[in-house]
Amino acid sequence: MNNDRIKVLATLYMNRYHELIEKKNDVRDKWAAVGACIRKWNPGAEDFGSMFRDAMSKADFLLNHGEVNQTGGICALCEHGRTEEVREAFLDLLEKDGGEINARQGRVRDFTNKINVMLEEEFPDKWEMRQRIRTVIKYLGLIRPEENYMLRASAAAAFAGYVDFDDEIGYDKTLKLANYYRMCDDTAEYLQTRSDLLDMVGRSMKEKGQEAAEAFDFDTKLHILTYDLIDSAYRFDFYSAPVANRKSKISTVAQRKIDRMKSAAQLIDERENIVDRFDQVATVEKMARIPEMQGQKVHHVSYGDGTVSEQDGRYLMVLFPIGMKKFALPGAVVKGYLTTGGNEKELMTKCSLMDEVQVRRKKLEDELTSIDVQLQMLA
Repeated sequence: MNNDRIKVLATLYMNRYHELIEKKNDVRDKWAAVGACIRKWNPGAEDFGSMFRDAMSKADFLLNHGEVNQTGGICALCEHGRTEEVREAFLDLLEKDGGEINARQGRVRDFTNKINVMLEEEFPDKWEMRQRIRTVIKYLGLIRPEENYMLRASAAAAFAGYVDFDDEIGYDKTLKLANYYRMCDDTAEYLQTRSDLLDMVGRSMKEKGQEAAEAFDFDTKLHILTYDLIDSAYRFDFYSAPVANRKSKISTVAQRKIDRMKSAAQLIDERENIVDRFDQVATVEKMARIPEMQGQKVHHVSYGDGTVSEQDGRYLMVLFPIGMKKFALPGAVVKGYLTTGGNEKELMTKCSLMDEVQVRRKKLEDELTSIDVQLQMLA
């Protein structure tokens, strides 16, 4: 890593700090969120759901966005009799591992899968409650900031490109958490040398309030500050500042790498938004009831009158005078190949919805494929 470039970003952070704390999402809110969690987290609480809600009460801006309500999913499971399973999932997630980050990432994946299985069982139509790996990593950063870093994959990619961190960090299923933590550790080590920056941030946390001040005092390893530097550098585009782009300091080859990673960061953000929309569409598709047509009389434009003799999900076997023919819903109805009698309008409505959802799903799949190809080209 290039400590000179970390220094540039840290100095920009310091020089622009008054601007950063005047934004709608004051950067100090991260410390306040951690402070609230440190105060209220109690895995042995009788009412685990209420405890979790209180502990995460100031972290909504970090964990949820738009329609997505992942913390609400945890609370809803507790309210529907799954408290002990949720508690056990958190205890497994937070199990001590002696600093083995790969094992920790495995527990993040297992936690995500366990909670999502329960959510699918209890709330099959609530796509917005589904947990994300990126969110679970933030749970770790909020509950145990002394051992963990929060993560925004796009910000991490842009930062890695600028400070010349060579190991791949990735995103989603390609995420290499150990590499990300190593980059953060090296950054935190540099920040420990910046007493001017630490003094300024410490004074500002006291002005912010008791929870922020307590979190800053607790953050002796500077894990929160490191994440905030990485996040702020991306959110407020430190990389475009003239001081960050001095030709005398950055070679043409290095600049190309920085530009590639900035492009990759934007694509990662776009990808995460598409994944959320994909989950929504997939849930609607799953919940769209396939019409039950077995035994119904139908008419085909070429084969004439027939009867649905078998139905396997969306596939129909229809017996016509000329023999058995196979059709797939919703296309057979939407495209007008098959018509029925009295329930024609209801059937068309259901099949049209299914068709619309499938078209949206295919569009999102194509967008994800396109982004993944672009990311591979930028790697």
